[in-house]
Amino acid sequence: MTNLAARSPSIRLAVGTLCILVLCAGCSVRRVVFNDVVTTEQINFIRIGQTTILELADHIGAPDEVTESEYGAVALYNWSDTKSAALDFGALARLVLPYSPTLTLNKTGITPEQFQVVFDPQWTVRAYGFSRRTTDKPVVWFWPF
Repeated sequence: MTNLAARSPSIRLAVGTLCILVLCAGCSVRRVVFNDVVTTEQINFIRIGQTTILELADHIGAPDEVTESEYGAVALYNWSDTKSAALDFGALARLVLPYSPTLTLNKTGITPEQFQVVFDPQWTVRAYGFSRRTTDKPVVWFWPF
């Protein structure tokens, strides 16, 4: 009896460690960054009525898209930073079941942003600005987190 009592804490420690390792095996963290961020420091050189599309492309790169609007041509620079994390509680079932169900809790945050530049017919900057700046919360929050 005393021999079993002496092994009981070590067995609990081994089982607990194994459960933590299996639970961590069910964790995943991902980050996807789309395009480079355009900062206010990068666009300080822009002067309305003076800066051309060629100067803009030299400083911050070619736009992702150029469209036509009622005000003139518009150059669009898009970027986003997407982060997600997931925890698969079904990973624990892999220890004892031949089939492991997927019991996943996840959270994803998507933060799309855009810098817009409007040009006149001579391709000189008429107006520019950010259509969205990063806030504390992303545009899309997936529950349950």
